[in-house]
Amino acid sequence: MKIRDEDKDKEQLIKELKRLRRRIIKLKVTEIRYRRAKNLLKKSRKQYSIAFKEAKLPILWIDAEEGKIINCNQAAEFFFEKTKEEILGQPQISIHPPEKAEFYFRIFKIQTDEKYAFAYEDKSGFAYDAEVLTKSGEIIPVHISASVSSFGKKRIIQQIFRDITKYKQSENALKNALNFSERLIDTAPYPIFCKDRHGIYLNCNTAFARFVGAHKSKIVGKTDFDIFPKEIGEHFRKKDEEALGAEKPKISEEWVGYPGGKKMLIETLRGIYSDSEGNIIGVVGISRDITESRKISDMIKKADIINRKNIMEAFKKATKNVMVAQQQLKIKNTRLNETLEKVEEANKKIMDSIRYAKVIQSALLPNLDGTNIYLPDSFVIWMPKDVVGGDIFFKDSFTEGAGADEHVTGLIFAVIDCTGHGVPGAFMTMIASSGLRRIIKDEGCHDPARILKQLNFIVKKSLQQDKKDTLSNDGLDAAICFIKIQKKTDALKEEDAEKILIFAGAKLPLIYVCDNEADLIKGDKESIGYKKSDLNFDFTNHTVHIKKGMSFYMFTDGFTDQLGGEKRRRFGTTRFKSLLRKNAGLPFEIQRKNLLETFEEYKGENERQDDVTVLGFGF
Repeated sequence: MKIRDEDKDKEQLIKELKRLRRRIIKLKVTEIRYRRAKNLLKKSRKQYSIAFKEAKLPILWIDAEEGKIINCNQAAEFFFEKTKEEILGQPQISIHPPEKAEFYFRIFKIQTDEKYAFAYEDKSGFAYDAEVLTKSGEIIPVHISASVSSFGKKRIIQQIFRDITKYKQSENALKNALNFSERLIDTAPYPIFCKDRHGIYLNCNTAFARFVGAHKSKIVGKTDFDIFPKEIGEHFRKKDEEALGAEKPKISEEWVGYPGGKKMLIETLRGIYSDSEGNIIGVVGISRDITESRKISDMIKKADIINRKNIMEAFKKATKNVMVAQQQLKIKNTRLNETLEKVEEANKKIMDSIRYAKVIQSALLPNLDGTNIYLPDSFVIWMPKDVVGGDIFFKDSFTEGAGADEHVTGLIFAVIDCTGHGVPGAFMTMIASSGLRRIIKDEGCHDPARILKQLNFIVKKSLQQDKKDTLSNDGLDAAICFIKIQKKTDALKEEDAEKILIFAGAKLPLIYVCDNEADLIKGDKESIGYKKSDLNFDFTNHTVHIKKGMSFYMFTDGFTDQLGGEKRRRFGTTRFKSLLRKNAGLPFEIQRKNLLETFEEYKGENERQDDVTVLGFGF
């Protein structure tokens, strides 16, 4: 029966009041905690939303039931090369290569199956490697970490993607390196093995398996005691322990016996191998059969003893023979010295003849300092490789009038490069010089093309190279310039007189510089005097109207063919042409000096290739 309040005594009422007060306090505390938890949750969601949005790794939220993407962060947009609108609402398998869709569909089913919920209990969650497909079609290897959570009433799978392209590349490189090392060791003809500190085989190559007479699978995991007889096993183990205690690899020799009585002498190099921290893991070794080489070595030693005895006997005999030979040598030396004196005397006569030939050859040339060749602005470089050379240059002038009225109406310059150098080349220059004088002076021919054609005839006929049975086949290359000068009058000053240059060449060119531009006129591709030279070939004349300040250069190939420089290559026509253009504005004596210095500097320690001739003149 319930007691009414009016019937309760005062003490009971106080107890009831206190009980109600405690309940009210508990409710208020609960309300405060609820509000605080609600605020913290709201703040946490806000912070998570910011972290989700600005996370550096791509993140996707996927509806566990429908398998569709319901959210993504900015990193995912950048990674998949798609906008958020393009990603949301798409099936989860759309981010993977189509050909593997079924595989990734099964993986996702496993993620959503509650039977496998235990996988999420690990710190890393449900993790696996996969491939994803970007909008541009690029397939990227990734590591996916998945976790499950609730969003409202929805159960979602959160997937975080980590690009492991570099890791995969490193992994493939490591696999290739290991595969290469394995193949390299396996193809080695010598037995190679690897054991741990306890003598258990960890690996070996095919040659070692053949040596043991068992398959690799029967060797790996076993010890020497399992493979070889006890004595050999103990010997091998002892050598392994010595290698483990040594600082350097050790070489040992051991006789190995086979069933049937066959024995083999094996030389083995053993060394330790360690892990990355320097801890010794075991022993690695390589062996080779030295049975035959040892037999040969023993045979050599025996033969060496026999040879020493034979040598001693032979030495005694040889000593007697040497004494006889010394007497004979004295006699031969006396005769040799007499012969040497005769050779030196003959050589002196030959060199004297060659030096005199140079005097004769030099007499045929204009002054080598560049003077007295009818032009004040000119220079000549003539450097034969030997005492005499196969290059020659020629000059001549033509005048009209007499006495005070005499004036120069024309100049002829020629540069000729004959076959070879030295004495043979010098003989050819005599024929060429004689031929030019005959054509120009005796026959009065001033046309460069006709001069070359007639010179071709003279050289070929002089050497009888127009006949098939002639043994010689010599000739020359040449360049000829004729300068036609208009007569000076009272009304026409010398600098205003018209000058025309006519050039023809047989293989050799002409370079002229005008207004700081260098031009090259090539000679015809026909040499003079050789068996194959065509007597009916008409050479080509090239006409140049001479302006004030122009410079002209005729040269043989000795300068351009010279080897030198860092790479030991030809000086070359292009480099020579550029050199002439740079120096054309300088006085001609300075030009000559600069060309000689450039030649010597480029040649360096290299041997001179050929005779060098350069003729320069200007107006």
